[in-house]
Amino acid sequence: TKAARELNVTPAAVSHQIRGLEEYIGVTLFRRTTRSLVLTDQATAAAEALHDAFDRIGQGVESLRSDGRSGKSGALSISVTPAFATRWLVARLPHFQRLHPRIHLRIAASPSPVDFDQEDVDVAVRIGRGGFAGVVAVELFHEWLAPVASPSFLRQHVLRKPVDITRVPMLHDNSMRRAGRPRAWQEWFRIAGAPLAEARRGTQFDDGHLALQAAAAGGGVALGRLVYAVEELAAKRLRIAMRPVIEMDIAYSLLIPESRADLPVVVAFRTWIEAQAADFRDDFAHRFRKSRIRGNAAGTATSNSRRDRS
Repeated sequence: TKAARELNVTPAAVSHQIRGLEEYIGVTLFRRTTRSLVLTDQATAAAEALHDAFDRIGQGVESLRSDGRSGKSGALSISVTPAFATRWLVARLPHFQRLHPRIHLRIAASPSPVDFDQEDVDVAVRIGRGGFAGVVAVELFHEWLAPVASPSFLRQHVLRKPVDITRVPMLHDNSMRRAGRPRAWQEWFRIAGAPLAEARRGTQFDDGHLALQAAAAGGGVALGRLVYAVEELAAKRLRIAMRPVIEMDIAYSLLIPESRADLPVVVAFRTWIEAQAADFRDDFAHRFRKSRIRGNAAGTATSNSRRDRS
């Protein structure tokens, strides 16, 4: 049934193809039960080799599609989270398209983990602690967190100590749970030296972009993801309400299936985004040195002499 859905045919048509294949090669591929099909031992042994062969065929076809006099033409499908697309990637894409006008991009926005075997995706950007299995993972930059609010909100509410934040509306970015950080406010209060048992008051958001929008609109104090907040901080739509600024032990990474890592369109995008990430890291560090904000590794206080990293 799942194969039929993927191929956009009926289950009966798939069953007919299976029987025809078994007759053609003279080998039983499936043991049929009342509720399912189970691969036979012969079919299981052949599946791995056939899977690799089809991968090579697919890679060859993609190379043909990407081929051109420059070697950099064709289509590239990129999976990113909605917040990363909105806050970081989309504004930079015109530069990529000027450099590579023959590469046609398709942006797929999803907060879910990417499945390269099931989705029509060439590369992806996700945040996490590493350990991405079965792919080439290229680290781009780390995430930083700090309490942020609108200037008007900060004029109306005096915030001098961490405990003052608990007395005003707090905005919660629950998207950090997908990156393995379910209790970001508690972690910030612990590093600030004011442990907090619970921090559930206020509005909950499952998207970092929405939490920052709410803060900029005067809705409260958000523990903002500064990679997403850089432009609003520069435009003074948001201000960092209080130190510390903490560096998380999670990073944004470009994920590439090993079978597609050498495709010309993928190489072009990887080269470009690595350069963009390096520029962003430099700009990020400059802005934060200028504002005299001291970074903290997640869970570990640091001295002023520590080299700035993003």
